Amino acid sequence: MNKQPSKESLKEKVKGILGLGQTRQPTKQSESKPSEFIITSEIIKELQPDCGLNNRVKIMNQVCDLAKTKKFEEHAVEAVWKAVEDMLAPEQPPEARHAVLQLLRAIIQGQGERLGPLRAFFFKVIRDYQPCNEDLSERLEVFKALTESGKDITYLEEDIARFVLLWMDIGLTSDFLHVLVNIVKFNSCYLDQNVSVMVQKICLLCNRTTSSTDIEVALQVLDAVVCYNCLPSDSLTIFIITLCRTVNVKEFCESCWKVNSIFFIPISMDQNTTSHSLYLSCQLMRKVLGTHLGHSAIYTMCRIMEER
Repeated sequence: MNKQPSKESLKEKVKGILGLGQTRQPTKQSESKPSEFIITSEIIKELQPDCGLNNRVKIMNQVCDLAKTKKFEEHAVEAVWKAVEDMLAPEQPPEARHAVLQLLRAIIQGQGERLGPLRAFFFKVIRDYQPCNEDLSERLEVFKALTESGKDITYLEEDIARFVLLWMDIGLTSDFLHVLVNIVKFNSCYLDQNVSVMVQKICLLCNRTTSSTDIEVALQVLDAVVCYNCLPSDSLTIFIITLCRTVNVKEFCESCWKVNSIFFIPISMDQNTTSHSLYLSCQLMRKVLGTHLGHSAIYTMCRIMEER
């Protein structure tokens, strides 16, 4: 006969099932937490103005490497910033300003979830930079790190529209347009009051540039506006003119003639033989014709042709 389990063992099993048994002692691995890196007073001293530019840049590069891989102790970021902020002054040489911007980018990438309201502070550093048209590429890299390339604008919601319009005046490049696509897709509600101005600036870029890359990315921004926001009615005319011009750009003419009519664009187009920018223009027009502005778009095109 099988041996009957004792009452004590049954009791222990029931406790185990109900989670009332003896608690398991945490292992050393579970007890250990990532240690915080301490920015010592010696490091801060090496970053002070009296230590010379070359030495400060050298120490900043070391702090950059640390910031990407280790979590700093509380208030360490503020201490580092106070020690190096003078190097962003307009009179400082470009290598000094670039070193600070590189440090900011590394801190944001490595300490991002700990920054909290400091995100808004660093954003204002980039936005209010003087002179405003200097170091655009480096500043944009900091902004991309700060917002995950336009997807996350936590703490920046109230100022993002102003920043977008400002940057469109000083640095409207394809790199920024890629970021702008994400801003429109993920945060379009914070741009509502400025969409009309933004669309007009994008259309002007399309009409003035000769770069097919710029046109393609600009059309992606317009597509995001149509899909994730609402194309303002006062921008419809310049929007239509821009799309019509795009399919008549010299580089796209041969492909353009393969499309019978902008109103009857095939759902699937062979992009090996058709310019991608042409494809985007045609698909974008289809989308507009399917919105509440569809009839107005047709009327606008007819009016443009009559005026010609």
